[in-house]
Amino acid sequence: MDGIFDHWIDQSGRTLSLSNIIRDKTGEQAIWYALKDLGYAAVAWDEGGVRVRLAADGVDPGTIDGLMMALKAVRRPVILEVWDGADWQRKDYADGAHFANEVFLAIDIAD
Repeated sequence: MDGIFDHWIDQSGRTLSLSNIIRDKTGEQAIWYALKDLGYAAVAWDEGGVRVRLAADGVDPGTIDGLMMALKAVRRPVILEVWDGADWQRKDYADGAHFANEVFLAIDIAD
């Protein structure tokens, strides 16, 4: 995963930096730990819109709720990339409102 993901959403909807989440891991190890073990989502914001990455088999439902709250008012495109265990699956949304309305349909969350 590239370094553009500078924000992370946790189960309570808080936005954090990776360095505030993981202190004993580095690089890819820290990223995958945050995605799969902690159930967080990675978020990148730029002038073109918002990009979200999460692991379907590790994301916490509270994280999805937090993403919905954080992004529902965004008027730019939102790209969701979900790790399915083998590859990133991409879904594009016109804006944050469409993302918030449809995100649960795009993710098969493990129970």
